[in-house]
Amino acid sequence: MAEASKSRVDVLMIGTGEYTTGYVHDKASQSDKSKGVVALTLIDLRRRGKTDRLGMCGTNGKKFANIRKHMQQAIGDAYKDMDLTMDWWPGDDAVDAHAYIQALDTFKPGDACVIFTPDDTHFEIALEAIRRGIHVMITKPAVKTLAEHRQLYEEAKKKNVLVMIEGLYQIYLPNMRRIINDRILHFILF
Repeated sequence: MAEASKSRVDVLMIGTGEYTTGYVHDKASQSDKSKGVVALTLIDLRRRGKTDRLGMCGTNGKKFANIRKHMQQAIGDAYKDMDLTMDWWPGDDAVDAHAYIQALDTFKPGDACVIFTPDDTHFEIALEAIRRGIHVMITKPAVKTLAEHRQLYEEAKKKNVLVMIEGLYQIYLPNMRRIINDRILHFILF
């Protein structure tokens, strides 16, 4: 497996919305993700010595000043010793739907990326990361077709990288076991 040359991994976050930063539609999210999940977790992992360099990549740099302000209030001011330093793509005045390509080019094999972007972009972004030897975590759905799934699998196998899919296993939610056992709802988990 592709491995980083040091014990702390560098991680690129691709997608700057609610799940990553807690910022959506020009304001803090009103949901339970108002501080974000991905950035908060990775910043805390850096505080604990598990991650090192962090990157944040979106498509509209014009939002970044407000996102950084939100993150400072939601994370930096709220928690002790949380270093919010990270690289950002595209630039603060740029709009670029493919900024992730430039961002990925600054990371090395064995690093990781986390993809929380619109569903129809997951495959293309993941493929670019895998081809660079970068481990990938994608939110569901990872792909739209079986052919895309197979292509990601083959590329990851060639590059010896991990590809993980984030998701919620509803079987563990209260009442879900009863619903399945009572045959109220039928589905297969794999």
